Amino acid sequence: MHIFHFGNHSISLSDIRDIKLQYDYQKNEIYVDLELNGGAQMSLNLPDSLVFMEEFIKKIKEDKNV
Repeated sequence: MHIFHFGNHSISLSDIRDIKLQYDYQKNEIYVDLELNGGAQMSLNLPDSLVFMEEFIKKIKEDKNV
């Protein structure tokens, strides 16, 4: 089970129900909103959004053998 760590929070990948991305290509910014099991939502700041996306892309590559 993969755990993401954001500030004082630790979230299991299995607890994430959905993600929403907001980005601004010109400003080089990306923000992630997480929807967690039970309906809770968490908006990540820029540094945590980048960590999440790096880990998420890594997991996709591993799962899909890319």
